[in-house]
Amino acid sequence: MTELKRESVSVVMPSYNERENIAEAIRRIISALGSSLLEIIVVDDDSPDRTWEVVERLKESRCRLIRRLNRRGLASALSEGTRLAQGEIVVWLDCDLGISPEDMLRLVERLDEYDIAIGSRYVPGGEDRRSKFRAFLSRLFNDYARFILGNYFRDWTSGFAAARRQALVALPLSDQGFGEYFIEWVYRAHQRDLKIIEVGYSYGYRKSGVSKTDGNWLRFFQLSLNYTGRVLWTRWKF
Repeated sequence: MTELKRESVSVVMPSYNERENIAEAIRRIISALGSSLLEIIVVDDDSPDRTWEVVERLKESRCRLIRRLNRRGLASALSEGTRLAQGEIVVWLDCDLGISPEDMLRLVERLDEYDIAIGSRYVPGGEDRRSKFRAFLSRLFNDYARFILGNYFRDWTSGFAAARRQALVALPLSDQGFGEYFIEWVYRAHQRDLKIIEVGYSYGYRKSGVSKTDGNWLRFFQLSLNYTGRVLWTRWKF
């Protein structure tokens, strides 16, 4: 794989019970980014499966572990990690391997022209490899989000993004909620005329372990309500 020759890159990965995936994810990030990689910041919410211990044992010089003793959730982990990132480009990525770490390159290479590049299932080159029912529900919600917030953006629940650090300094991530932070952030970025591009990528189920939402329908229903409310709140507030 051709190595990137560009600005330094920080990769922020929130983790909670990702012991089975985290080591492979870190190795693949290092291989994909090569010398462009400045740091990997793993923000772990004191995982009961001791994910943080696996990260420590890797002894990777470019991997920084933040172990938080009180679980504060996905949005809070991403917010903390991006604030600490020192790279000129910051990528945030799930560590469950549902997204290929190599797909980061598709986003990073677009930041020569854009402030923010976001992985999208709903533009050319994008796909949702989960069950037809789960893919349908995601598409249905995104249709709703586009109706309320605007049709200029396709994948309002992506959460896979790369941004110039200046953009994140100007527009920090909210630390409230689960993945709903992303809806507000994209909407506000558009309002501030930041240059955003959606880049197709393939999204699937995690490689190993138990999903925080899939298979837990009560949790899924609760998150659905939260996301639906965040769309309306975002439109009203901003």
